[in-house]
Amino acid sequence: MLRRIKKYILSGVSHHQKDETNRRIVVLNLFAAVGVFLTFLLGCRAFFDGEYSLSTTLFTTSLIFAFSQRLQVRFPTAISRTLSMTLLIMCLMSLTLILIITGGKDNTGPLWIYLVPSVTMFFAGFVRGLLALIAFTIASAVILFGFDDTLLVTNYTYAFKTRLLYSFLTVSFLSAFYEYSRQKSYDTAVYLSEQFERQANHDHLTELLNRRGAQQCLDREYARMLRSKCTFSVAIADIDRFKSINDTLGHEQGDEVLRQISKVFRSRLRGQDFLARWGGEEFMFIFTETDEIGAVRALENIRDLLNKAPLQINGEEFHVTSSFGVCEVTIETDVSCAVRRADQALYHAKENGRDRVCAISSITSSPISDKTPSKVE
Repeated sequence: MLRRIKKYILSGVSHHQKDETNRRIVVLNLFAAVGVFLTFLLGCRAFFDGEYSLSTTLFTTSLIFAFSQRLQVRFPTAISRTLSMTLLIMCLMSLTLILIITGGKDNTGPLWIYLVPSVTMFFAGFVRGLLALIAFTIASAVILFGFDDTLLVTNYTYAFKTRLLYSFLTVSFLSAFYEYSRQKSYDTAVYLSEQFERQANHDHLTELLNRRGAQQCLDREYARMLRSKCTFSVAIADIDRFKSINDTLGHEQGDEVLRQISKVFRSRLRGQDFLARWGGEEFMFIFTETDEIGAVRALENIRDLLNKAPLQINGEEFHVTSSFGVCEVTIETDVSCAVRRADQALYHAKENGRDRVCAISSITSSPISDKTPSKVE
């Protein structure tokens, strides 16, 4: 029993959706269930009391509540969710207006008006909810005070009608204020969460992905490769003689060199590729859906651009070169192994003159080791 209740409450909820969307789906499920139960129960009571018009209205409302809930579950799209919530709000407003006109049971029908503000604001949001409440207030005022009460089936005192409308406006104002504050708090929380996530995954100096962000991309691309059987390549770049650059220009200008080189690297990448600061003066390239040959070709273009575009440091031109090591990621060569081999290819490029691109497959003079080589300046 509890499992069925939980399944109903979570109907339409998905981890692919935003928390706010899932929260509204859960509340709609709960509200629909309560609405169906109450309106059906009250409809049965009205039927047995001989109030057939009221019972028909309540039974119809119960069916609409149930339909609105099934709509968002059966068709899990943003449009169907909006239609479902709109249908629920319109159904509640229409029922309330009917109860105001007829009086309901012993003229207690108008009391249901206090459900409208909170439900409308929650499901429609601040702006659309406010517009809907304004329209509903105008309709209620016309019914209560317009046309010399000819729209009313029952009779209310003037004091009751004015106090009903004033109290409704008060509840509407409080509901609107609460929804506005809640939405602002939620937007602020989402913004801060995105900023913290960005700071956790990006390097503050170059604004590229950092090692953590790069590792997430590697894991994601590897999972996609296993599904699509389409390989990708990783490359590690190291700035040649960067220690001497720091010693000559100072660490502050060394940081500027890293910033400018990252812009050069990024300018020749495709939109689907990734660039990260792997650590220190090392950068990592992730070429999606690209084999080793394609990655080498792309890196040769980047290396050539770096050679032809001197950096501007302290108003002077400064030539910097970089070495690159490349490895293709396959089912047989997983991410960690590919990164180690790209590092070995980089080490080989450093040992053989620097300013070059070296693919791991081109190293045939010695067997490939899984050990990470010591750094060459």
